[in-house]
Amino acid sequence: MVEIHYVSGSVWLLCGLAILYLGYLITFRGRADLHGSYDESVDPAYVSRWAGGTALLMGMLVVAYAVHEFRYGFRPFLLGALVVTLLVLSYVSKLFARGVGYRE
Repeated sequence: MVEIHYVSGSVWLLCGLAILYLGYLITFRGRADLHGSYDESVDPAYVSRWAGGTALLMGMLVVAYAVHEFRYGFRPFLLGALVVTLLVLSYVSKLFARGVGYRE
């Protein structure tokens, strides 16, 4: 029988890899239009740099959590910290996509 933290870790790993792939597309391929809150009046290079970089950070955190869960098992505090961190970074990413901090 497979231990549950391996199943949960696998799900987190797949989600983290998906986030990393989207962050890669936004950051390095310049696909700022993939961001759900992208405002077309903002320079796509700015959005790609900042919102894409934030997405890459989110993906790395999720993958790191998955690896931690594989090695050490489920830790409720870490899961809570991850969810709160992802919510904050998601909000920051939306601000970047809308052009907050952008100067022409």
